[in-house]
Amino acid sequence: MVARFNHANAHNPMSLELENAIRSVCRETEDNPAIRALVLTGGNDRSFCAGGDLNEVAQLSGRAEVEGAIDRLIDFYSTILKVTKPTVAAVDGYAIGTGFAVALSCDWRVGSPGTKLIMWELKHGVSCIIGAYMLESFVGRAAMSDVIYGCEVVPISRAVDHKLLHEVVDSSQLVERAIARAQILSEYPEITFRRTKALINQCLVAGLRHIAVEAKEAYVAGVASSVARRHLTRAKH
Repeated sequence: MVARFNHANAHNPMSLELENAIRSVCRETEDNPAIRALVLTGGNDRSFCAGGDLNEVAQLSGRAEVEGAIDRLIDFYSTILKVTKPTVAAVDGYAIGTGFAVALSCDWRVGSPGTKLIMWELKHGVSCIIGAYMLESFVGRAAMSDVIYGCEVVPISRAVDHKLLHEVVDSSQLVERAIARAQILSEYPEITFRRTKALINQCLVAGLRHIAVEAKEAYVAGVASSVARRHLTRAKH
């Protein structure tokens, strides 16, 4: 199955509607025996996903709102990680924050020379606990530090070296190559692939749940200080 994100904005910012659509296609992939693999893509000449709206994050108020947002985010990534069939991300344009994490949640990532992987939360006064945990789990501490403290676009060569991208092809071939990779993975013996992936990702999902309390406290502290709101207000002027 190929799922193309269809936000009206060509950069595919993460809206609740898009999030729910991704959840739905993940559940369908897992439950439908006719579907052997899933490719997630922003579509031709569009970004993969420019992430959530930092202004919305900055407007969160109170512990209940923050904790609800963290729980939903962890459940969202867990939904992708719990798909035991092959998942491939075709990543063009921007993959920022939540969009970057969605790509990381897939088994294989195909990018283009125009792919822009960014986790810039710390620069904008937003905690990056979950993103940092996912990056360290997937590509190691050194690569994680480069990304979350640099807060800039990851150079393509570094993205490949760190395995943030497994392949880089011309954008015109991006989706086709992702489908081809999904086909290769789907032809592995199904029972061994799915059980191996389920166990590997089970550990990651458990880790996400384990850090939830600390992540909530970090976000609550940021909201209480209003640092993100002040920073984004200054950035607009």
